[in-house]
Amino acid sequence: MENAKIVSLIIDGQVFKANRDTLCEHSDYFRAMFSGNYLEQEQQEIVIDVVDAWSMQIIIRYMEIGLIDLAEHSVSEIGDLAFAANFLQITELMKQIEYCLDLQLTLANWAKTIAIAEGASYIKLEQLCTAFGLFNFHHMKPEYIPSMHRLCWYLSHPYLPANNELDAFKFGLQWITNTETGADALLIILGCLDLKRLNGEELQEINLLIKDYVNSLAAKVVDCLLYLANNEIPFSTSEIIKNKTIITENFTERVYREVLNLVRNCVHREFHLTPVVPVWMLKESKFKVVPHNVYTFNESTGFESYLEVADKNLWGWNIVAWGMNKLVVVCGEHGRGTGIFMKDVRVYDTLRKEWTWHGVQLPNRRHGGVAIVGDTLYLVGGVGGFRVIIGGGLAYDLKQRTYRKISKLPDTIQSPAMCVHNNMVYANGQNEIFRYEDYGDTDRWVKMVPTEIRPSCMTSYRNYIYCTHSFFSHLYRFRPDVDVKLELVTDFANPPATICNLGNKLLAFTRPMCGPLETMSVEEYVGNSRNEKPKVVWTQPEANIKINEITGSCALVMSMPPVKTEMSQYLMDYLKRYD
Repeated sequence: MENAKIVSLIIDGQVFKANRDTLCEHSDYFRAMFSGNYLEQEQQEIVIDVVDAWSMQIIIRYMEIGLIDLAEHSVSEIGDLAFAANFLQITELMKQIEYCLDLQLTLANWAKTIAIAEGASYIKLEQLCTAFGLFNFHHMKPEYIPSMHRLCWYLSHPYLPANNELDAFKFGLQWITNTETGADALLIILGCLDLKRLNGEELQEINLLIKDYVNSLAAKVVDCLLYLANNEIPFSTSEIIKNKTIITENFTERVYREVLNLVRNCVHREFHLTPVVPVWMLKESKFKVVPHNVYTFNESTGFESYLEVADKNLWGWNIVAWGMNKLVVVCGEHGRGTGIFMKDVRVYDTLRKEWTWHGVQLPNRRHGGVAIVGDTLYLVGGVGGFRVIIGGGLAYDLKQRTYRKISKLPDTIQSPAMCVHNNMVYANGQNEIFRYEDYGDTDRWVKMVPTEIRPSCMTSYRNYIYCTHSFFSHLYRFRPDVDVKLELVTDFANPPATICNLGNKLLAFTRPMCGPLETMSVEEYVGNSRNEKPKVVWTQPEANIKINEITGSCALVMSMPPVKTEMSQYLMDYLKRYD
């Protein structure tokens, strides 16, 4: 009777003995096979063509002992296993594999993982992989993109967070160069761009970048686009058609058609960051223990309560962005002088909509300075136990959840302003701005520029570090290793409490120099021209909140980017050559 329950599974010419009841217990596929009106119900030998032998061996072992160590297998092997588990409908194993692939996700295996997720119908993992790849554009390498089709999907994605289309073109050009793909591929890269974001200077640089392809159609198309930009002819279908005669006279009919098709099928970027700003509730008694919230801001709707970051009277806490979709909350003391500090690290993922507690015990600290480079959180200055101002700092690995001490900031200071510029940490002292430099066996803080005022906020934007003080309306800036002093750029209408970098502009959240203290305003600075004045884009005269300026602020992505995007006919036609 027991032998009757044993079946032989024939896979890739190999025979695997398994118990029917065990197969049915773990697999919906086998449960349906042996309980339904199928021929296999009475057979002792069953041929399975879809699953490979290696995966079946692992799966049978998993069914017998109930355990599997996925960490000992490569991503490719896990991918084969994922496909098999999905086909055989082994629910628990599918969950384990998806969790493992999520944990092991890196830029190097990103494309392979997203292909596995797509093949194994891991919808959530596919979404997370899409977001991971897109939001790490500035760290992505061309060798991590396996094919022209994947490159085209990637560069044309509406949620690609390129600061400008020139950066997207440079990435595509580097991929073409590395793979020794022909000049026609340049037209695909141009078809991946949002042409309306390109200006004459960027087109001129593209022209220089493709000088090795000077006789190609793509080069002539770029010449035409540059001509249109220099003559202030908008990149719109109607304008291209209206100027057909001029274009064909200066170029050719073929170039005209190509430019028209490019403009007609132009990509439209939809990526945007949302400011996340800590606030104080003005209507609550200062003696009452109240939750601390961060608010989001939108020009059309104003401030909206987004997230409760602490349920007690946490004082001197900090927030900082980790990547584009993670908010880190660190430091703080539960009540002034209580000596009860928040020593853990809390992380909120805006895409997963969940909190993670790291379960660590960092040294006592409130009112510190914070910055993140890659996966390393830097904590500098602040106040420790017994209200002693801290001179030292630490670097905390957000992935490994361990920390190490770093060199002391030359000035012992409470609430230093900090920022990251070109993957290096900057912090202000009493009269200097310093840069942290780590040489492996030693580290130090190096003087950059002197300051007449002590900045309360520093923000990296384009090629500069911008500095402000919450008591003054001035906006200063400097270029590390270039400028020897701060440059006064312009003035806000009101003193800025904090500033968020949205990629294409700075938003300053300000408070009035005079008038009702409850009045709040938001000012926009783009910085396209010298001495450009910030523009007030929002104001509210009787706000019941005010900015918590010592806690910091950041900008994050709030929604999951789509996995599937509509490819233009222009791109699909050219991609047929790479099928």
